[in-house]
Amino acid sequence: MKQVKASNVPVVPEDCLLIPLFPLGALMPGEQMPLRIFEPRYKQMLDDCVLGNGMFGILPENPDSGRIRGWLSPSPYGCIAEISNLHEIGSNLHLTAIGINRFEVLEVLEPALDAQDFGDAFPSVDELIEDFIDEIPDGKLYLRGVVRPIPSPTGTIDGERWNRLLVEWSQHIVSVASTFGGIELEELDILEQLSSTFGNPSPDALFSAASSVVQDLDLQMIVLSTDKLDEIADVVETSIRNAQARLRFIGQMIEDSSIFEEE
Repeated sequence: MKQVKASNVPVVPEDCLLIPLFPLGALMPGEQMPLRIFEPRYKQMLDDCVLGNGMFGILPENPDSGRIRGWLSPSPYGCIAEISNLHEIGSNLHLTAIGINRFEVLEVLEPALDAQDFGDAFPSVDELIEDFIDEIPDGKLYLRGVVRPIPSPTGTIDGERWNRLLVEWSQHIVSVASTFGGIELEELDILEQLSSTFGNPSPDALFSAASSVVQDLDLQMIVLSTDKLDEIADVVETSIRNAQARLRFIGQMIEDSSIFEEE
């Protein structure tokens, strides 16, 4: 992706959007992500979103792509988010970001100021704007990006494969609850709930599964970029099996530790 100076607002192609970028993590279409905003740059971002179309982009950071004026660079793919339930508590802004549509980042417009460590005492948005307004009147404290929306994935998943995936997903939920919460869930109950909610292997169902189990950055990029439904299913299946392997290892470590303490 191309990096653009804060003073050079790019021309946006007709099939693209210029939106604020929030490098935070992977958000999937249909997913709801609660956010607490306290940094000045993202307070300015929300102000601009409310005055604009109410949308911004959430995407993972990419630690392998260097930094943009001190901030970690964003990954090449993300999801447009819509703001819901925005309210203020003390000096913080709270909202729910709802995933709407995937996108590819074509250009990143850098922020007007370098990253700074303010500790626990953040200056106001207006105080920071004063540091660049004369030199870069159209500058922002946050990253912006020229993004191209990605159409919904196409294709089909056969019923037998989908049923197997739901079984593995339910087994994973039971394992997580048992390993980390000491909660014993009935696998059949979880399977019935998943089957009732996600009876058909639609894009929404696959994105919901991906938001629950896909943690690897490279695999998240596949889910956020592919135009094939079966590729998302591949990623979800791989992620569930990898997660189950990790849980088995953790469970064995916990068991070994308990035996050692008893001795």
